[in-house]
Amino acid sequence: MNGEYTMGDCFRCDRTSLQVALVGEIAGPEGETPLTACRSCVERLLSMHLGAHEAPVRRYVRQ
Repeated sequence: MNGEYTMGDCFRCDRTSLQVALVGEIAGPEGETPLTACRSCVERLLSMHLGAHEAPVRRYVRQ
């Protein structure tokens, strides 16, 4: 995540025309598509990430 917010659409909650940050991309045979998320969804994704490392379901998540 680059931390910079611009106006756009959130891939997670499907809201449009709000501040979003680039959180990744998805690659397919025809190229790559950027994934942007709003502030609320970025916070939720970060929370999910932290939770996965604190109590991983799969042993290989913890390093």
